[in-house]
Amino acid sequence: MAQDSIDQILTSLKVISMIKEGQKVKVRNGLLDLEVESNGLKVGIMRWFNNDNRHTTLLYVKNSINNAIGMLNLNPNHSDKIKQYLNDSIRGINALEITYGTDASITASLQVIQERVKTEIKGSTDIMLNGFGN
Repeated sequence: MAQDSIDQILTSLKVISMIKEGQKVKVRNGLLDLEVESNGLKVGIMRWFNNDNRHTTLLYVKNSINNAIGMLNLNPNHSDKIKQYLNDSIRGINALEITYGTDASITASLQVIQERVKTEIKGSTDIMLNGFGN
């Protein structure tokens, strides 16, 4: 995998980790970005116009996590950094879970993503500890 692809995936995970409770996110030019303001008519209109919504956010988060996990398996040289960024992303995913707490399907999906990240991090650590990753 090219270094640009690795950097893009790590950047996505870093931005996910920066999400705060109540903060909305948007996808621009294929990258996740944080809304400076999450309320107001202008923000609402712009979010509608750009199709920024919880479902788009969830899809982006899922794809970012899936790409990072795939990268873990393909790039053992970067595995420690990828695991750290994945672990850090749990904080932002949890913030999204709280933000969208009244939406059961989004909340459940975010919980599944968090569990998968934790399982992948632990699984790859177990493999390294057992000597299979050397």
